[in-house]
Amino acid sequence: MLGLDGFVLLAVSRHNDELEQAVETTAAEVFCRGCGVQARLHDRRPTYVRDLPVAGRPVTLVWVKRVWRCTEPRCAVVTWSETSEVIRPRASLTERARVESCRRVGQDGHSVAQVAAEFGVSWATVMAAVVEYGTPLVDDPDRLEGVEALGVDETAFLAANGRHHTEFVTGMVDVTGSRLLDVVRGRSGTVLCQWIEAQPQPWRDGISVAALDPFRGYATALRTALPHAVRVLDAFHVTRLGFAAVDDVRRRVQHDDLGHRGRKHDPLYRIRRVLRRGHEHLTDMAWDRLLTGLDVGDVDGQVAATWIAAQDLRLIYRTRDREAAQRCLHRWLVHCADSEVPELYRLASTIDGWREELLAYFDTGGISNGPTEAMNLMIKKIKRTGHGFRNFENYRLRLLLHCGVDWDTQSPTRLRGRLPRLIA
Repeated sequence: MLGLDGFVLLAVSRHNDELEQAVETTAAEVFCRGCGVQARLHDRRPTYVRDLPVAGRPVTLVWVKRVWRCTEPRCAVVTWSETSEVIRPRASLTERARVESCRRVGQDGHSVAQVAAEFGVSWATVMAAVVEYGTPLVDDPDRLEGVEALGVDETAFLAANGRHHTEFVTGMVDVTGSRLLDVVRGRSGTVLCQWIEAQPQPWRDGISVAALDPFRGYATALRTALPHAVRVLDAFHVTRLGFAAVDDVRRRVQHDDLGHRGRKHDPLYRIRRVLRRGHEHLTDMAWDRLLTGLDVGDVDGQVAATWIAAQDLRLIYRTRDREAAQRCLHRWLVHCADSEVPELYRLASTIDGWREELLAYFDTGGISNGPTEAMNLMIKKIKRTGHGFRNFENYRLRLLLHCGVDWDTQSPTRLRGRLPRLIA
């Protein structure tokens, strides 16, 4: 029932909807650590410590701790209290409870406050256990092994307020393994380059592909720190650039014609969502809405030309190989140049500057930054669970414990290090 090595259960009682379990050690005789003479029992003193919850109720262990006395009058050691590896001196939690609290915060993604309420202890007690047992898992160099494709993206850490702007962090993700490698404070090529250069040279040599969004800072850092890696521009971000141009043209044409922002009954505003869909997903009714809105609101055909360019940009990724994609890209750039739409000029200039990274998609078997974007959702989930973070170290630890550690390989023995395996 207790499952605590070296202890035996004496009694169980209920107090204030909590369970109290009286326990004592199984030691029958003890010898003095000073002179080696067999000691005798001197006193018993209760020690209260929290343990694993039972049936949703907090549990308090009342350790009836023995106080021993040395029978040798000339020994310098007079009395002492018994100790145990599974319950530290002056601890609020047993070691197995501390390990479990770290697992719940890390693997299950629970908030520290929630775990603290379940165990009946303070937030600081649980967070201390998370830091002690989680830091070795995060700092384990073997955690970064086996990375061949690196994904890079940024996410918000601190929202803007009256004292500072929005602060971002840069996340590095194993694209093929879908695990978070690390997060560093800042959003620039400098912080990414510093992180990569801090890794061992064999690890850097093993990176063959790097996926990124169209941000020159990251591209420069990858070219400097990983010159041998193939840089791949993420297909999602390229497609988003195309449809963002459609929105920009629609707003400009609408404002030039009507003199105000889009309203409910404006023809182009009514089809704003249809303009962002792929053409293959449009029903007959959607096609009718699209063509009617363009006939009424797009007299010069600028929105239609931009919409066609956005659709053609998507179709580049459906070609069979690099040569076919290169031909489609050339025709697309010619279409943008002949359209006389300023937004398409700007989009074509951007895509042309990323030509090699875009075409590298076909050389790497379709590597994308999709797993990195999915990891950003996990990061935001932990941020919502914690109701926001101000301490970056706690933020990084919580993220890596939930998204970057393989908990299936972390046994309680490894977590506790020197302690024996305990059965909860």
